Amino acid sequence: MRFPVWARSLRMTSLCLVGACSLLTACDSSEEPGPGNEPPPRDTTPRTLTLLQTSDLHTNIFPWDYFSGRPDARRGIAKVATLVKQERAKNPDCTLLFDTGDTIQGTPLGTYYALVDNTPKHPMATAMNELGYTAMALGNHEFNFGLDVLNKFKSEVNFPLLGANVRNSADGSEAFTPYVIQTVCDVKVGILGLVTPGVTTWERPENIVGLRFDDPLQTALDYVPRMKEAGADVVVVAIHSGPDRQPTGSASNPESWLVDYADDSKWADRGNLPGENQAVQIAQQVPGVDVLLTGHTHQPIPKMLLRNVDGGEVLLTQPNRWGSHLADVQLQVTWDGERWGVNTHDARLHVVDDTVEEDAAVTQSTQAYHDTTVAYVNQKIGTTTGVFPGGFAGRYVDGPLGDLINIVQEQAALEAGFEVDLSLGAIFTNDVSLPAGDVTLRDAYSIYIYDNTLYVMEINGSILRRAVEMNANYFTTINPDNLPATPAEAKATAPAVADYNWDLYSHIEYGYDLTQPAGSRTTHLRFKGNDVTDDQVFIIAINNYRAGGGGGYSMFREGRVLWTSADGVRDYVARYLQENPGLSPDEVNTCNFTLGPDLYTPYYAATFGPAKCLRVE
Repeated sequence: MRFPVWARSLRMTSLCLVGACSLLTACDSSEEPGPGNEPPPRDTTPRTLTLLQTSDLHTNIFPWDYFSGRPDARRGIAKVATLVKQERAKNPDCTLLFDTGDTIQGTPLGTYYALVDNTPKHPMATAMNELGYTAMALGNHEFNFGLDVLNKFKSEVNFPLLGANVRNSADGSEAFTPYVIQTVCDVKVGILGLVTPGVTTWERPENIVGLRFDDPLQTALDYVPRMKEAGADVVVVAIHSGPDRQPTGSASNPESWLVDYADDSKWADRGNLPGENQAVQIAQQVPGVDVLLTGHTHQPIPKMLLRNVDGGEVLLTQPNRWGSHLADVQLQVTWDGERWGVNTHDARLHVVDDTVEEDAAVTQSTQAYHDTTVAYVNQKIGTTTGVFPGGFAGRYVDGPLGDLINIVQEQAALEAGFEVDLSLGAIFTNDVSLPAGDVTLRDAYSIYIYDNTLYVMEINGSILRRAVEMNANYFTTINPDNLPATPAEAKATAPAVADYNWDLYSHIEYGYDLTQPAGSRTTHLRFKGNDVTDDQVFIIAINNYRAGGGGGYSMFREGRVLWTSADGVRDYVARYLQENPGLSPDEVNTCNFTLGPDLYTPYYAATFGPAKCLRVE
């Protein structure tokens, strides 16, 4: 195994891998002491450890948006690499680098080298090996392409993939390395890896055959004492999970993350699945933890300070997504006569922007992967007769893009033998529309950027009614005489709702009055002209994320899954566009829902023209 030159020069004395059957308690070797062979006195001078962290890279190597086909100076591990090398140079002998998952999925580059050509070494393995990571915690998206792809990636990286709560379902044994202990600057740093148990909700069963995902909090309670017994002076939890709440209305302000977590007026629920985001609870309830390196929630969290049950203060940080930030934790450790311990701690985020250059080594080693992916997504696959508006323009009125996604899902379900009553889908991004004229694979992928698969489910009218009402939580309360200055300001902020959690339905007639408070906005809900009743049965097309309760839509988990697709919805979209050249937005657009007040005309009529569907009852 060959490491970069800088990695071979670091004075890191040991790496202890702990597996299911053995515990390596002695990782340093030395000659037996004797006359004339006494070891030198231990240097107990206080020292500073640097922990660097990436998370949710989602196969973003280059500062490039494969979905828009444009550069993006604010992302990419090639740029993060420059920051890593700069920070490592400041403390070269005492720096460790970690990642907290969602690494091998997310862009067409990840899709191509998982599903189209999985023969070469994975591009993320190539990039990360150049940087010399100490360890990586598994993310939920690591399982999107199945265990063969994941295990191949695992074999290609020069560092362990950690997942203490990922167990073999047959006997409960460890399926992945649970933790490592790295000795650096004479200090033993233990790193425990955990992943959100939401994997079982979101992932196709065939991709996680033979695995179970245990509760992260209980797993940490089990393993941290073992790590201390194995000699860990400092305990770091690297977890693909984040805080279960976020600051109300000010999450972009670093100071807002420092307010008392017990003050409910300062924090808003994120709409988590049970156990999905337990980072704060681990910091508070697991004795002996010093640092939480978190991910999954796609937020820049410079630092949170949380009080542990043992009276200590635990530091928590998260570096956002796509290589937009690098987390930098500074730990001053001191010797108490028996072992090292954290005396003071601090953290900050380094931002990737126009001023950060790409690292030449990472760029050169992965350029061919990038070029192949760009050529792949630029293939022409179809044509349209007009623009299908996306973003807010596609969400704020019953438009053709939402209808197109639902038509695709309905047809895919029909091909599988299921004639659905209705479909629901979302417009994920704000800067992409399906263009008029030639359509490329990149265009198709741009309107469905996630690797969701398709489910057919049976639900009842009660589930549907609750989901439709919750859907309107996406918006703030609107005053028609004083509309928000920008389209984005029409969204709710306390709590904020992700764009992919506003669903557009087909074949039901429904509407919202946004002048009313959340929870009482649905004006009508009908199917084939009749009011929906609670016991009415519906067969629906829905993506796997929403079917599993993702986004807080737990009511869908009460339904019954009838079928799951092997292909992603994104691939169904591309196939439909290829099979239906000359696609007309007006023909695709079917009017079945209303939104009042009108948020389309004042913002978008001048750009896209008047909307076909504004007043439908």
